[in-house]
Amino acid sequence: MTTRFVVRLMFEWGGGCLWCVNDVTRAVFDVGPIEEQLPLSPGIRQRLVELTAWHDGALDWEYPPGSSPWSAEERERFERAAAEVLAVVRSELGPEFEVVYVPL
Repeated sequence: MTTRFVVRLMFEWGGGCLWCVNDVTRAVFDVGPIEEQLPLSPGIRQRLVELTAWHDGALDWEYPPGSSPWSAEERERFERAAAEVLAVVRSELGPEFEVVYVPL
């Protein structure tokens, strides 16, 4: 059995969305967000930037522990968009990578 790179798609406040999960992946890509190091097309890189900015709108930056300014519908729209980008990231990275998604 071949050890695969395992990457987590998880949006963080203020940036970063693809993260190493296992030791094999960390040994190659190190720690922190790794989207810039992965063999992804410019179009999907841009979409990840857009989703990261969209995600940051889910936080009340004036009072972070408070309620999200997003409606349930906005959250559902974001999760659908994240699922779409997840499918493309998986396709572009290929079988050497396992990409898992952590929803909001």
